Amino acid sequence: MSALEETAHSTVAGVLAPHETIQVWPADKHLFREGAPVDGVFVIHSGEVDLCFSSPKSGEAKALFVAGPGQILGLSCVVANRPHDCTATTRSECITGFVQSSQFLQLLDGKPDLWINVLRMISSNINACWDCMRELR
Repeated sequence: MSALEETAHSTVAGVLAPHETIQVWPADKHLFREGAPVDGVFVIHSGEVDLCFSSPKSGEAKALFVAGPGQILGLSCVVANRPHDCTATTRSECITGFVQSSQFLQLLDGKPDLWINVLRMISSNINACWDCMRELR
């Protein structure tokens, strides 16, 4: 992760921290499922989370990415107001913070500097997906 991406993550996480509901998740639990309505964003404080999507042809789950501490899940779906585009399953015991979509968007409202950091994080996620796709060859 570049210094710019790290700054974006820490800035957004810092703003979210006072508004989070903290939860401990055992291994092998779904934070959210592909296609489900988005309720908010998850900040991973400890542990790892597998992100998978279903193959449209076979329906088989395909690994996309392993998220870890400091990462925020659900950003693009909250911003776009669309269902989750993947399933997030805890790989190990995890501690997460959760912020409701409406509260998250309210925090961003009127703060262009925060929006640019969220956009940097979403862009970083897209670039990571492209990197994963390049490895599929």
